[in-house]
Amino acid sequence: MRMQSVRLQGGARALSIAIAVLCSLGSRAHAQSAEAEAAFGEGDRLMAAGKIAEACDAFEASNKVEPRAGTLIRLGECREKNRQLASAWSAYKDALTRVRDPRKREFALARATDLEPRLSFLTISVPDESRIDSLAILRNGKPVDPLMWNRAVPVDGGPYVITGRAPGHEAWQTTVEVPIDHGKVSVDVPKFKELAKLVAPPASAAPAAPAAPIVATEAAREASRFTTRRKVAIGLGGGAVIGLGTGAALGVVARSRQSQADALCPDPGVPCSGATRARSLNHTAHGLALGADAGFGLGAALALAAGVLWATGGPELAHGVAVAPLPGGVGLALGGSF
Repeated sequence: MRMQSVRLQGGARALSIAIAVLCSLGSRAHAQSAEAEAAFGEGDRLMAAGKIAEACDAFEASNKVEPRAGTLIRLGECREKNRQLASAWSAYKDALTRVRDPRKREFALARATDLEPRLSFLTISVPDESRIDSLAILRNGKPVDPLMWNRAVPVDGGPYVITGRAPGHEAWQTTVEVPIDHGKVSVDVPKFKELAKLVAPPASAAPAAPAAPIVATEAAREASRFTTRRKVAIGLGGGAVIGLGTGAALGVVARSRQSQADALCPDPGVPCSGATRARSLNHTAHGLALGADAGFGLGAALALAAGVLWATGGPELAHGVAVAPLPGGVGLALGGSF
């Protein structure tokens, strides 16, 4: 008994769920039906007001919410009045797949049959040489299925912008005008031009200057003749001149004093009245002579040193390199002193 009770309870729950689902579906269908009826009624009102294009949009909206044969027939009538023959013919054909009422079927079939010979067709021809990877063909901004390429497709009359594009290729576009009825228009898609590589070419390097002939020259720049050594030599030479001059002067004075002493006492072994004065003059002359010898010696030494420094202190040739363009701009000259 207990098992039977559990089963009964499970069955009741399943039945409750099923009823809830059916009620939900019924409510949703009722809501859709109400929305579709409202759009359909709006279409009738707009048709009566002569607003054909707006009425067609309302019937289209009603059919999207709840497709019905009656709505499709009404949509076909609206499109036909709006001179959209291909759209009207398509609506009647769709109604024939749904209609059950024999009268509606007869009406839809008659209208579709009457419109068919009046239809206009547009063919988008895509030859093999125009078919490239990822090619997209658009008609008034909407993609055209490749299965519809090279086929005559019923279209409403009016202007059509046909666009073709593919990665790495120049886009192509053209506009054609399709008659409202009895039109046959074909568009040939050309071969697409490949886009140039968007890579900047390598910048051409500036032409290298021709190898400069190296011309070695021995044009030594004349440096100052008075180097440091020669300046010292000049100083020493001046000292030598002073020393020699002093020695010469002292020598002259010493000779003069000695002459005076000899005049007073010609013979040093013979006593004379001016012996004391003579001895003093002789003594002075001897001192002056020593000074003269020292002056001559110092002057000679300084002169020798000055000569050595002057001889060895000459200017060295500058070791340098100079580069200058040759006339005509075809080479360089290398100059320097070594």
